[in-house]
Amino acid sequence: MLEAYQTFLAVVENETASAAAEVLHTTQPTVTRQIQQLERTLGTALFDRVGKRLILTRAGERVYDTARELLQTQHRLLDALSELADPEQGTVRLGSGLTPSIYLLPNVIANYAVRHPAVRFQIVTGSSKVMTERLKQREIDLAFVTTPPDDVTPFCAMPLWRDELCVVVSPTHQRAGMRCSISDLAGMPFILMRSDSGLRHIVEEKLERGRGALRAVVETDSLEAISRFVQTGLGMGVLPKSAVLDDVAQQRLAVVELTDVQLGSRTITALTRRGGGLPAVTAAFVEFLPSFMEAEVGELR
Repeated sequence: MLEAYQTFLAVVENETASAAAEVLHTTQPTVTRQIQQLERTLGTALFDRVGKRLILTRAGERVYDTARELLQTQHRLLDALSELADPEQGTVRLGSGLTPSIYLLPNVIANYAVRHPAVRFQIVTGSSKVMTERLKQREIDLAFVTTPPDDVTPFCAMPLWRDELCVVVSPTHQRAGMRCSISDLAGMPFILMRSDSGLRHIVEEKLERGRGALRAVVETDSLEAISRFVQTGLGMGVLPKSAVLDDVAQQRLAVVELTDVQLGSRTITALTRRGGGLPAVTAAFVEFLPSFMEAEVGELR
């Protein structure tokens, strides 16, 4: 049908079947046959014949506008499909938790863009739970999460980066730079993530053991906000190492080493849909990730 519409447009724009045949590199009888078939399919005459010229009827004018739209849509579709098969162009649609979006992705994407300048990135952020759901719903093709779902069966999971957790305080805090036990932190105020966050669950599991509930003076959903509040001396915080490296180096924060508990780490994991047929541009980016992480940030793994 689309071929018939293409022939129809050629006839309209060249006014005769013979001229259209020359443009289409076919024969005049073939053009005539396709126009007649199209008229039978649509149940209406598309042209008035005036000598050798073909003049559009009112119905033909309406079909002409629609045929142009259909062929333009086909061209856009073919371009999009071609883009999906080309690893060097197109858009990587990814979602990320806040930690990787701030402390990991900028460096990763900047390095990838140097090698693949035609590739674009569309990034949405949110909790690991939200990003996992968006991946299921095909709103994104790749998710960076710090808390993988309990059921990873629908996904391919690629652990990328082990981000250690540490207790931080203001450099003027009484515990700054010290080695402490959990009991030494009893009664100390904390700046904590909200109660529904994965990081909050880890902190409570490790630090409340045997000493009661933590005293939260501020709860927030931002790692950056925790860092800023801690820097003012308002309380202690537990943050990923990636989030505090610069502030510790610039002496805006100090680390408190715990002697009787290991806080452990969060593993930033790349998730894709299992058997989902990734666009080539996304598959190429995913393939790049392990080697980049090993070469550039291996000390944090």
